[in-house]
Amino acid sequence: MKPTSEYHKPFQSPGLASWRHEEDHLPAPAHITFKNILFATDFSSATGVALPYAVEIARRSGATIHAVHVVHPDIYPLVPPSEWPRTAQKEKEFRNEKRNQLEEELQGLPHEFLFPEGDVWQNMASIIEDKDIDLLILGTHGHTGIGKIIMGSVAEKIFRQAACPVLTVGPCVPSEERYAVAARFNCVLYATDFSPESLAAAPYAISFAREHSAQLVLLHAIEVAKQGELDSALQTLREVVPLGTQLATKAQCLVERGAPAVAILKATADHKTDLVVVGVRNARGHITTTTHFTHSVAYEVVVQVTCPVLTVRG
Repeated sequence: MKPTSEYHKPFQSPGLASWRHEEDHLPAPAHITFKNILFATDFSSATGVALPYAVEIARRSGATIHAVHVVHPDIYPLVPPSEWPRTAQKEKEFRNEKRNQLEEELQGLPHEFLFPEGDVWQNMASIIEDKDIDLLILGTHGHTGIGKIIMGSVAEKIFRQAACPVLTVGPCVPSEERYAVAARFNCVLYATDFSPESLAAAPYAISFAREHSAQLVLLHAIEVAKQGELDSALQTLREVVPLGTQLATKAQCLVERGAPAVAILKATADHKTDLVVVGVRNARGHITTTTHFTHSVAYEVVVQVTCPVLTVRG
């Protein structure tokens, strides 16, 4: 037998050895439920699109919704100082009106309203810790308020530093059907590079697929594949779902050539995906430390995909 060349060695992705080591000792993933959901809103139409997902997930899990609206300090550079009190009063009345509307949407669910002042992310980070939040839900269609926090460096803080999974409803998610769409995920796409960070998201993808009797699609992208790597990666992908996992249909595994974001966007379109699940690395040291799923990949997916994206910090 000829010696194995470097081009024919078994494919070994980051974290794969540890995953295989643990796989034989782990039962099928338990059903994941959420107890405390943080719904961040600026009372815009963008966050209104995200609300049905918060409501439906809370109903299924029996969770409490903590609705937060961060109030900015009363500084109005484009308004004469003499008009500041009146402007502040109008904003207060606007918030009260929107709160009453939101109250109607949340009837029958345990919930509370929070109106802290100051920086959006700093306040949300404190609430996540104080309220033991296990899911943060955001809607973003604009460039102000909550819509702005998904842009640039603050988005990276959310994906990398939030001490809970983050469900982001991006600008391309349709709003017409609202609760009918949010009530059911028919197809869940889980994208992984086999790193420990991305594998941390696998139980969430499996649980959502099982809870909704959805098709589970597992995706791995290889930008430059050597001979034999595609087949080896495909076999590895099949091992992500443990034996004994009760899914309505057999998981479908895809290994694609190309950049991760491009592969994810194509797969979501081809399979009419209702939820994308990815893992992201925790922010250690410099915030721009990169991995297979860097901020840029998560960002590209969130702003272009037509379904919500669940990011899970590894």
